[in-house]
Amino acid sequence: MEGIAFNFALSSLKVISFVLDVITFPIYFILDNPLEAKRKAKEVRATIIDRGPNYITFRGKQQPTEFHIELLENGIDTMSKMLDYCSKKRKNNKCLGTREVLAEEDELQPNGKVYKKFVLGDYKWQSYEEVNTLATHFGRGLRELGNEPGKNVVIFSETRAEWMIAAHGLFKQSIPLVTIYATLGDEAIAHGINETEVSTVITSFELLPKFKQILSLTPQVKTIIYIEDQLKKLDDTNGFKNGVTIIKYKDVLEKGRNSNIGEVAPTKDDVAIIMYTSGSTGIPKGVMLQHKNLIATFKAFCDLTRMQDGDIMMGYLPLAHVFELLVESVCMCMGVPVGYSGPLTLIDSASKIKKGSKGDATVLRPTFMTAVPERIRIMQIDYENSLVFFY
Repeated sequence: MEGIAFNFALSSLKVISFVLDVITFPIYFILDNPLEAKRKAKEVRATIIDRGPNYITFRGKQQPTEFHIELLENGIDTMSKMLDYCSKKRKNNKCLGTREVLAEEDELQPNGKVYKKFVLGDYKWQSYEEVNTLATHFGRGLRELGNEPGKNVVIFSETRAEWMIAAHGLFKQSIPLVTIYATLGDEAIAHGINETEVSTVITSFELLPKFKQILSLTPQVKTIIYIEDQLKKLDDTNGFKNGVTIIKYKDVLEKGRNSNIGEVAPTKDDVAIIMYTSGSTGIPKGVMLQHKNLIATFKAFCDLTRMQDGDIMMGYLPLAHVFELLVESVCMCMGVPVGYSGPLTLIDSASKIKKGSKGDATVLRPTFMTAVPERIRIMQIDYENSLVFFY
């Protein structure tokens, strides 16, 4: 008897579901227009404009946006011109944001273990004018340390505001930026540094211990500039190789502030970045990208992205990859502030967030962020805490 009742109920639900499908299908068809979506999926989006024995060049068919045309009319063909133009246009607007770390405290876990957790404040913002000025000072400071235009410098650091400022400081002095993932192994990192014949490396306080081990593999490195931690200080430099100068990021800014060295503006054909791959298929490879390559992609992103007042971006993926660097640059240029985060503080349940405190996403409330499949998968697993991205 129970089996008959169950089958009847199941059949009834199937009938109701079918009726609802029939009723709602016309509404779905009108609103979603699947035929139009199918047509757009088959649409030709790019045409071949040049072809050679070893290359092929495509150009998108979409019409340039007003902002794209504005960049062309103002001759923006290098990354240094881009920042100068945007800082003049948006001067006092919020540009780059970093969350304040107030303290690091012990937190007892249910299993009896004690972990260090952050007590975090709000985001502190730097204006466009401040960012451009800091980039100018940093570039001059590097020159004061003996770095000449055309001589490569490595940034080996996590994604953060200082990374972006340092990069633009290099651009302003025509110093090619070598980007290396902070997650690579020692030999892969040393390979990138040695291959590009780098003598100056920009890193962070957190990565200094790792870099100490790499110095024995990089004989040409003579200067390490480290971005300071908000709470901890570097007590001593014991264990670092003799002959290597270790200097604070802020001290480089101070040198640049007091310097009379002028800007050495790059041309569009100058190398802007030598970006090293993740090395997933072997030894990391350096990809040379000129300013004109970056600006061309920059303009394409502008054409494909719709932004509006009130938007805000979360800087999260590695800036060592040109994708994150250019997306953040597009946001900056279009007036969208960029607030920085990392996996340890991203959401309320992140490993360094103290119980009862808020993760970066909850505080920042971003409307833009870049993502990769693995990040999306994590957000699906931690669905409840990831809802903050979809308010």
